[in-house]
Amino acid sequence: MFSRSTSFLAIFMAFVVLGQLGSAAAQQQGPTRKITQIVGDLYRFQNNFHFSVFLVTPEGVIATDPINRPAAEWLKREINERFGVPVKYVLYSHHHPDHVSGGDVFADTATFVGQENMLDDLASERAAPDAALPGSVEQMDANGNGLIERSEAQGRLAGGFGFIDANGDGAIIGFEMAVIRGGDVRPPDQTFSDKMTISLGGKSVELYYFGKSHTDNLIAMLFPEERTVFTVDYITVNRLPFRGLGDGYLPDLIDAIKRTEELDFDIVAPGHGELGGPTDVAANRAYVEELVAAVNQGIADGKTVEQLQDEIKLEKYADWGQYNDWRALNIAGAFRILSAAR
Repeated sequence: MFSRSTSFLAIFMAFVVLGQLGSAAAQQQGPTRKITQIVGDLYRFQNNFHFSVFLVTPEGVIATDPINRPAAEWLKREINERFGVPVKYVLYSHHHPDHVSGGDVFADTATFVGQENMLDDLASERAAPDAALPGSVEQMDANGNGLIERSEAQGRLAGGFGFIDANGDGAIIGFEMAVIRGGDVRPPDQTFSDKMTISLGGKSVELYYFGKSHTDNLIAMLFPEERTVFTVDYITVNRLPFRGLGDGYLPDLIDAIKRTEELDFDIVAPGHGELGGPTDVAANRAYVEELVAAVNQGIADGKTVEQLQDEIKLEKYADWGQYNDWRALNIAGAFRILSAAR
């Protein structure tokens, strides 16, 4: 385990070097990257399983999540070749580095914007020697010792175990997760509290913070002329929420989805998966409501998470993506979040 005297800079640089090697390997395998038109001058950018959007105007581009440095470098070249205008704004959906790393690629021309809580969240995840395990992996700590041993690691954490376990002691601690989660994120230049409008070249984007949801700084981005709302990690289309619901907030997430439904839009563009519309947002909310109600009832009845995973089937959503893989994990995540809130 790390001692308090461990050099944060040395550990962070090790992650940077390893991250560059990992990026090079991913490029050799040929990551899936493409740009598709949503409507008018609004486009969707795909980098493997992550999506962002960008709006082209005569005076420049309003971009959103850069995703990571190699993806941002590719996108910058494509925007220059296709549209011949610079990226003037980069709008962050939230602070998680799998969506907002690599923004420095646009720093020569762009202003970076995010919700005000993002600054503290970035700072806390970058340097927290005594950090606890994040909720998204805490459930893997089967023996409750505050560590994730190799035998406990699951999914992507198991696949990247040797990378995350920077000191090679066979266990992942909160500090190591904090370093890797800090990513290559450039902090926002401008922040806002509840609402902000970005205007450029006769077009606009409305930014809304609807309170805690997937994080305490995640926002919805409405492109009013294009009647499209960009929703990252808190609304998906025909797919269950990610694994164990991450570090999310319940039942707050339900209210954030409801407030998104009140916006005037025809198209929802999630940060993962397919495009949809208002009925898909309503269906996503209904799923979360049913999940929360069932888990809350189970907690009140004194049932264990294993019992609830056996009993709560949510069969109405059996044809949604990741139902077989993530249903039990969604239940476990809701159990963890709702139990902690009591």
